[in-house]
Amino acid sequence: MKIILLKHYMCNWVGAFKIFIIISFLCISPLGFGETKGTTSKDNIRWNSFSKEVSAIKKSDYENGLSYIVSGTIALTGGLLGENISDDAVEKGIYNVFQSIGVASVGYGAYLWKVGGEKRSLYDALDHAKELTPKEKTIFLRAFYFQQKKKRKQERLIKAITHGLVAGVNLYNGTLQTQAGVKNALFFVGGVNLLASASYTFNF
Repeated sequence: MKIILLKHYMCNWVGAFKIFIIISFLCISPLGFGETKGTTSKDNIRWNSFSKEVSAIKKSDYENGLSYIVSGTIALTGGLLGENISDDAVEKGIYNVFQSIGVASVGYGAYLWKVGGEKRSLYDALDHAKELTPKEKTIFLRAFYFQQKKKRKQERLIKAITHGLVAGVNLYNGTLQTQAGVKNALFFVGGVNLLASASYTFNF
């Protein structure tokens, strides 16, 4: 009886997982819609304020990293249990995906907790440079973020052009297709890339 109930719950997880995969594909794709930007700017940056900002980032990374580790462990455990009680090949494949996502989540959580992003690396490097005064560190930070701003602008331009070309190719190929399913798929991919190109264009 317990096995039947467990299988019932795991099957419900499979349905929810399929929806999660679709949403994840649309929201966490290489389009960059979820791209985050730091609050630091060249004009208002100071070493002391930067230190406080990074301290808050480290705390947030720890909490988020721990959350990824816990959720990844649950996904991995659920995938292992589901694979063991399922006889269906398709379900086993889905549970294997569960396991992979669980391991990836744990790894990402550990990375986020212990390593973090660019600001943490920059702060740690400057913090260990004891011979530099806070004023000199501030000068370096302003120069660094000035260059980063220029690079981000060039990156957005390249992404806008790339997504625009991908959109054009898919929309053009869609007009040549006679099969409705293939045509709609190409139009969908072209439309998504067109939106991505527009989003980068308006962020210049």
